[in-house]
This record gives sequence, C-alpha cells and structure tokens, in this order.
Amino acid sequence: MIRVLVVEDSKTVQKALVAALEADPELRVVAVADSGEEAVQAAATLRPDLITMDINLPGMDGFQATRAIMSNSPTPIVVVTGKLDPRDSDTLFRVMQAGALMVLAKPAPLGSPNHAESVARLIHHLKLMSEIKVVRRSFPEAANLAALPEARLAVPGRVDQVRVVGIGASTGGPPLLQRILSSLPQDYNAAVLLVQHMAEGFTENFVAWLQHTSRLPISLARDGMPVEAGQVLVAPDGYHLEMAPGNRVILSSAPPENGLRPSVAALFRSLARHCGRQSAGVLLTGMGSDGAKELKLLRQAGGITIAQNRESSVVFGMPGEAIRLDAASYILPPEGIIELLTRLAAAAPDLSSRS
Repeated sequence: MIRVLVVEDSKTVQKALVAALEADPELRVVAVADSGEEAVQAAATLRPDLITMDINLPGMDGFQATRAIMSNSPTPIVVVTGKLDPRDSDTLFRVMQAGALMVLAKPAPLGSPNHAESVARLIHHLKLMSEIKVVRRSFPEAANLAALPEARLAVPGRVDQVRVVGIGASTGGPPLLQRILSSLPQDYNAAVLLVQHMAEGFTENFVAWLQHTSRLPISLARDGMPVEAGQVLVAPDGYHLEMAPGNRVILSSAPPENGLRPSVAALFRSLARHCGRQSAGVLLTGMGSDGAKELKLLRQAGGITIAQNRESSVVFGMPGEAIRLDAASYILPPEGIIELLTRLAAAAPDLSSRS
C-alpha cells in the first residue's frame, strides 16, 4: 500500500484527485492539505510514501513547501498541476530544483473522453515515483544552484575533438541540466542536442526556464534545423530528435523506443551513425534504461561517452545501466561532467568547417 498526501487548495480538484487515487487498490490517501504549511506539518507527522503537490497555494506556496519538506522530512514529491502559462515556468522548475521528482498534469475532468486515460497515466507515474529513495536536501542562501562554485577535478584519459554533444536525462534532470548548461561558456564551440523526458505540454516551459540562466541560445528543435556550434536544441514533445547528414537535425515520429518519444536512444544512435569520434554522449539521472545500449554504440563508434555517477543521481537507472553495459568511458559527478564538456568544446573544430 502506497500512502499518499494530497496537497491541493481547490476543494473540487482535491475531491476529484482523492477519488481517482483511492480507486486504485495500491494507493491510500492518508491526508489532504489545503496549504503549504499544512503540507509541511503532515509530511513530518504522517511520513507518507508520496506527496502530490500543487504549486499555487495560499500562504506558503508549493515551491516553499517542497523546500521545507525536502530539508526536514524527505519524501518523494510529484507536482500535479493544471496547464501552465509559459510565464509560470520559473516557478514550476524552481519546485523541481527544490527536490520535486516530476511534473504531471491533473486528470481530465470526470466525464470527459480522456478522463480514464489521464487518471491511469497519473497513477502509473505516481507508483513509479513512490519507489525512489530521496535524501535530505540542504539549500544555500543563493537560490540559483548555477551560481555555486564548481570543484575543479582532473578528468583522466584522452580528450578528443567533438562538434556535437548529446545529452539525455529523465527523473531529476531539469535542475541538473540547468546547472550544466549555465556553466558552459558563451563561446562554446560545439552544439548540444538535448532529450529530457517530461510530461507532455511542459517542454516549452522547460526551455524558457533554461534560457534564464544560460549564456548559450536554447530553443526547441525544428525539423531540418542546421546544427551550429554554441547552440542548444531541445527535443519537442512527441518527436525523436536525431542528428542527420549535412549538419542538420531531423524530428521523427517513428514509434516510441523504451516506451518514450522523444527517446535518448534515438539521439545517441544517430550520433553514433553520423558523427562518431566528433561527438560525445552524456547520460544523466533517470528511471529505466533509455539510451544505455545506444551510448555503448556511440562509444564503439569512437565517441566520448559519459554517465553520471551513482552518488549524485536522483535515480541511477539510466546511467547505472550504461555503466553495467560498459558504455561509459567516464563516470562523473556534475562538476566533472561540466569540466569535461568545457574541455571538449575548447578543443572542438568549428562546425562550419565540416560537411
């Protein structure tokens, strides 16, 4: 039995959410909270297995409540919210930066055609997130993690020239990606292609949030776009992002891989096929195994391959599987990944000089 604390100030939505969750025999709602203050107290006293968190709450909002809970009573937290305006992206992803594992849409209203499907999708993800072991978080006075000084470390082994860096991430990825991308220099001499598993409808907000702190231009990829040094292209909802001949990307509606579209697998496989030694692949925190086998393909093609280490991963599924397959030539914490990517770009040739 998974014990759930529901945090939601709307009585109508609260009632519907509780009914949807308790219809599943493996879930039991142990309490509801109308405010952030109530949520913090309930998390400390009831010790639920999972918390669904709304963002817009009276008094202490969802961001503050998440920080407080992760500081004092660490619990898997999933943000469950309605459709957001892009202007709300900063608030949304600050909650994830504070320790929330995932962002999911509220179920469609009872009686609507996709109600059952949306409830099933929500319950499926909540069950998965309840299994994640979270740790106590400490938060520096500076709210922006990207501003933290990075530890310098020597990265062993060879450093080849690269022109394209592919990055794949899932659960726990957004704040880490913000930290990595905001640390790359303005004159970064390689392109970055990025796949982040995310609930449909939130990717545009994610890109807008990353743009706040990055010195590099970040945009959603469009089919046929040229791949240019110093730019970051993010896979849009519902399409695989792949490298193609002629320094361009293609968006593919091919079937999902590992149940996912976009998939990291499609990105890494295309890099192995078209870029080889002039590419690097980075597999970050995430549940499952998406991209692990394809990272090995990239390594076999001569590319530089990196997996996040266990200690810094929110979920060690994807990088852990890559390590098990001997797909990663480097196993590094975030500061090591940043340093290696910076060194690779410093050595990289200009994309315009290559066909």
